[in-house]
Parts: sequence; structure tokens; C-alpha cells
Amino acid sequence: MSPVPKRTAAAVAACALLLAGCSSSADDDPYGLQDPGVLHAATQTSQPPFAYGDPSGKPVGFVIDLTDEIAKRLRVRVEYQATSVTSSLAGLTSHQYDLAAAGLGVTPERQKTVSFTKPLFWSTTAVLTTTKTTTTQLTAFGGHKVGVVTGSAQEPFVPAKMPGANPVSFPTANAAISQLLNGNIDAFVVGGPDAEHFLGQYPALRVATTEPVDHPTAMAVAKDHQALLTAVDEQLGAMVADGTYARLYRKYFTTAPLPQLLSA
Repeated sequence: MSPVPKRTAAAVAACALLLAGCSSSADDDPYGLQDPGVLHAATQTSQPPFAYGDPSGKPVGFVIDLTDEIAKRLRVRVEYQATSVTSSLAGLTSHQYDLAAAGLGVTPERQKTVSFTKPLFWSTTAVLTTTKTTTTQLTAFGGHKVGVVTGSAQEPFVPAKMPGANPVSFPTANAAISQLLNGNIDAFVVGGPDAEHFLGQYPALRVATTEPVDHPTAMAVAKDHQALLTAVDEQLGAMVADGTYARLYRKYFTTAPLPQLLSA
């Protein structure tokens, strides 16, 4: 057999190294993360009990616990970045974040731009007021200032369900609660679990009325991040199957999870 020319041999070796490097890279980053081994997660610091800041500012909550457990099982590290709902969803499409780790309502409008994980919760919408008022009807807020968080699933609720009310937008729930307590707005529309948390913090608040929602709560990834979505959903299913999901759920909620949430 004729010997392989040195130049050809070198080229073959270079190709082999290149292919090996590509294979290694795929093995090191099977989820298509921006940084292999690091899950960049956008979250919030005023969305209790899903995602909020502890006294030191560290993200905690139901979705944070789920995300930490998922990351542990995927053998990646999580880096959280606190931001708004609007910025977190925009950050997914621009690939600034890998995951939006908060309680996000799965709405048709949002589904146009991002992909959602398996449902994590099925919520209600609550209207908070102070105990100085006795209002219990959505139709009684005409002419009143009603706070909502910009980009939240509750934002369309005011014009759709509270005729004549004047919506006032806030960047965070904490900002809205502060203005409600100060009397600068008359009500604040928020998710039911968030409302329960604020009631525990502020005795001067009450729930005027609640409404069931027609969509679940979940986390989100970019539309083109299918590998990560599949991996996250697989781990959520495994957590349902081994009881981890139910254990974490009971840590934050007093009501039992709906049957559809316990389907692996």
C-alpha cells in the first residue's frame, strides 16, 4: 500500500480533531445553553409565592425551588437575573436568557413568541383593596384607579372585567401594593397566590373578589430552544412521578394541586 502523503495525513488528522471537538461540544451542552453548564434564568423578586426576594435579595419561591431541582438533575448551574415579566419574555427571544423562571400565565398572545413548559399551577385572579372599602363586585370599580403589573397576565383583566375602571400600570407588584396602601390607587389586580402572600404581610389589605382563570401557570423558553424545553419537561414529569413536585407544592400552597398538574 502506498504511504499517505504527509500533507494529506495532516489534513485527515485536522478533520478528525475538528469532528471530535464538535462531538465533545454537543456532549458538553446537550440543552443548547448560551454558556455550557450554566442555565441563565430570568426571574422576579415580587411575585410571591412563585418567585420573590428574601431579605438578602436572593430569589426564593415555588418556581425557584423547581428550577433549582431541575438544574441539579440536569447537572447544570443556575444564574438568576431579576427583571420584569416583559423584559424576561423579550430576553428569551433575544437569547439573553435560557429560561423565564417565574409564574407566567400561558396566554395565546405569549404563545406566539415563546414556548411554555408543563403547567406548574392553576391560578385565580384576585382584586385587592384595603379594609377601608367593602366593595365585592367587579362592576363597582367604575371611575376608580386599579393597579396592574405591566406585562402580567392580569393586565387585560381590568378593561375586560372591570368596566369603567382606570388601569394604572406598575413595574412590580411591590410598587403597586405600596401605592394601594398609601391610597394612591383603589385596587390592585394580581394572581390569587400572590394575593394570599400579600394578605399575610399586610393586615390592612383584603380580597374584594376573585375570578378563576382559563389558563395554567408555567415557565417559558425561547421558541427555538426545543432541547431545553424537552429536558425541563422531562424533569418536571420525573418530579411529579417521584413526589418531589407535590412536596414543593405543599411548601407554598394550602390547597391541593389539581389532578391535571399531577399528570407526569
